[in-house]
Amino acid sequence: MTFMNPNTLITPAEVIDLAFADAGYLPPDSIGAADIAAAETRTLLPVTGQALWQSLLEGKYPALRRDYVLPAAAAAVRLGMQPMLDLRCGAGGAALCALLGERAADEQTLLRSRKAQRSRLAALLRRLSDYLDACADRYPEYDARDNVLHRVSVCGGLLLLR
Repeated sequence: MTFMNPNTLITPAEVIDLAFADAGYLPPDSIGAADIAAAETRTLLPVTGQALWQSLLEGKYPALRRDYVLPAAAAAVRLGMQPMLDLRCGAGGAALCALLGERAADEQTLLRSRKAQRSRLAALLRRLSDYLDACADRYPEYDARDNVLHRVSVCGGLLLLR
């Protein structure tokens, strides 16, 4: 059985499996509970609302968690962590990371990567939101009025109020 932090919905190992499969080896201890909590609070809680969030934390709705919540949570954690993973920090300051024989990514490549990660997260949050709206009768704790995606949308990096 996988340990699940009682305050977060996803474990570091699940984040790695779902969001870092393309990144080579990343040890699970490189993803902290604070990284996960920040990402979930910033992106998932505003979609699910507090009541459904609490039910998910208590272990209710494992299929919803597995199929909709975890992919979005993992994408949110990666988006939040990626800038720090791109740097090697030490007593001498910060430098771009690169393996021996490789060049560090240039600024344009890093910007395109962040844009792709934001787009993936937005799509996964929209998928979760649409599913919750379509199946609201299965989740009595869900209140569509709590879902921030009913009040705002993000298009091309712009925040649009509805």
